[in-house]
Parts: sequence; C-alpha cells; structure tokens
Amino acid sequence: MSHVSVRRLLKNFGGKPPTVAVDNLDLEIEDGEFLVLLGPSGCGKTTTLRCLAGLEQPVGGTITLGDQVVFDRERGIDLTPDKRFIGMVFQSYALWPHMSVRKNIAYPLKSRKLKDELRGGRVEETAALVDCERLLDRLPAELSGGQQQRVALARGLVAQPDLVLFDEPLSNLDARLRDQVRAELHDLHQRKPFTAVFVTHDQSEALALGTRMAIMNSGHIVQMGTPRAVFEDPVDEYVAGFTGMSNRLPCEYVDGRWYAHGTEIIGAEPRAAGIRDFVLRLRPEKVRLAIDAADLRPGEAGVAVNVDDVEFGGLHLDVMLSIAAPGARRRELHARVSTFDSSRTPRSVERGARMILAFDPIDGRMFDCDGRALTDAKSAALTALVG
Repeated sequence: MSHVSVRRLLKNFGGKPPTVAVDNLDLEIEDGEFLVLLGPSGCGKTTTLRCLAGLEQPVGGTITLGDQVVFDRERGIDLTPDKRFIGMVFQSYALWPHMSVRKNIAYPLKSRKLKDELRGGRVEETAALVDCERLLDRLPAELSGGQQQRVALARGLVAQPDLVLFDEPLSNLDARLRDQVRAELHDLHQRKPFTAVFVTHDQSEALALGTRMAIMNSGHIVQMGTPRAVFEDPVDEYVAGFTGMSNRLPCEYVDGRWYAHGTEIIGAEPRAAGIRDFVLRLRPEKVRLAIDAADLRPGEAGVAVNVDDVEFGGLHLDVMLSIAAPGARRRELHARVSTFDSSRTPRSVERGARMILAFDPIDGRMFDCDGRALTDAKSAALTALVG
C-alpha cells in the first residue's frame, strides 16, 4: 500500500480545438483507500487513471506514489509503467491466452524478478483470495467471464503493489456476475486493504465499493467524499443528476402560488418564505403516484402528470411521466412504484392515465438558477412549499 499525491495534473489531446482531458487536478489518496472516479464518458476519469499508470504523458503537474516521484513535468521525471510499482485490472481482462492461470497470475512476480515470492506460494495464496485456486492449471479460454476477471484481479494484486488501478473492470460482465464480482471485490478489500483507484460510470458500483468517491466533469473533480455524503448531499445539479436525482422540477412563486413548468403545485403553501424560484431534484424512489389531489398525504405536494410509459421491473414499475399542462413541452419524470401495496395486492398503472406526482419536499434537494445547492436546502424546501 502507498499514499498517492497528484498536484496540478494537466493533460491535453490535440485536435481542432484541442481537448483538455484533465484540468489542473489535485488529488490525495490515503494508504489502503479505495477511491472511485465516477462520471460519464469524456469527463476525464480514464485519462486520469492512465496518467497514474504511466500510459499517458501529462503536459503538467506531479504524481507521487509513496515517497517516489513518478512524474514531474518541470524536473523531467516520467517513469514508464514497468518502473511504477502498480497493478492494473482492465475492462477486457487482458490475460495471456497461451499461458495457464498460474502463469498469468505469476507474470508480475516474474517480470519484477521476485523469485522468493514465486517460490513461496504467493501465486497460490493470491488465487485463494479471489477464489480461483482450483483454476490454476486451466487456460483463459476455458474460463467464464467472471472467472477471467478474478484471475485478472489476482494478477493485479499478487506483487502487492503500491497502487492497484481498475479500468471499468466489471462492465463486460452480465448483470448477475457483475453484482457477484463487485461483492467479492468489496469483501476482499475489507479483509485485505490495498490502495486502489477504480474508474466507472456506474453509480451503483461507486456507492458499493468506494471508501471515497469523486464525481468528475470536464477534467475536474466536482465533488469528493464518502459515498453516503455525496449521495445524500450533492453540491450541484450535475452531481444530483448523476447520482440518481433524475426528477427536476423548476419551482416558481407567482401571484401567491407555486408552479412547476407552468403547472400549479397542488398542496403547496401559498407563501414564498423568502425564496421565489429554485429547482427541486427528487429521486424516482422518493415520489409516488396519487389518483387525485384528495389522495395527497399530510406534508405532501403534487403536480398533475400524464403517464407516458410503464415498464415492469419485477418488484417495481418504472413509470415515465410528463407534466400535464396545455401546450407544455414534454417533460420526462420518473416514478419507481412498488409492484405490490402493503396488502400484497398487485399494483398497476395504465399508460395514458392522468395522475398526481406526489412528493414530500423534505425528500428533495434544492438548487439555485446556476445549479448550485442552496444552503440548508431540505428545511428550506419544506418551509417554502408546505409551510
């Protein structure tokens, strides 16, 4: 394990115009920390990972692994990947097809001439850690995708590197295997901590695996913290949207009433409480569908919506909605409704129905017109909308 320090890292790609992939990035990763870089394609997360690995050459900044500077533009230091004591786990597994599992796992030890570890059972010990010791004499082609990814993980860990880098390693697995390998990786890090950077665009992976998670956009880290802190308290609309607050309601106070997209918000308190416009973000799991205004519960507000589509998800229905207002443009909202009610009676929602999207404002997050989170947003939302 090793502490990682990144200072003012800058990476450009040529073109017309040139692209700034990583923009003066500062980052500290503690010993044994599992840091997840989360963001959409093009946000800079993979380029950051490749700079740490030595696979991309930054145009500025410094990278320090432990007490060794591996990159410093001003001093002319740029160690090649084989001279950085790192392990890598790739999206495509990248196993040698002609080598047995045993030889694939042993490759980092052999390339670093760690003869004592080769003779001392390190390969077998590491294979046992990821539950692939029974596969040591097979070839990669004889393994399932999940088994190949376990072998790739063992290869990345066997030399006990200062840093392990994961480049979207679960994205090629099917849904069941992805969940299984994710759980195994989390358990492994809990049992035997190692310093890691994990790149993904999947928020469920970031929330499950990260000691900390960093949301990236345009080469910057927008927000970094524990998964719970980032999930519950996003600093802006970009982070809110990327961590599942997909429902966006611009709220405006006009002539003593609250409106969203020009439609009156039912049940809202007719006073501004010092705030006259804001954006309310809500998760699909934190809203419900009511038959009409009389069905609203105490403390709830609601807005009339049309049911555009209904998808069956097993234990839930994914209901796509749009604001029901004359001449209004289509506004996609999303409600995730339990398939069964409390009496175990099956629920159904009909496409084309007109309903009320009901919500408790305290479950939302408020943002100003520039997309920044408002101070004490939850209590402000409750005061502004329902008094």
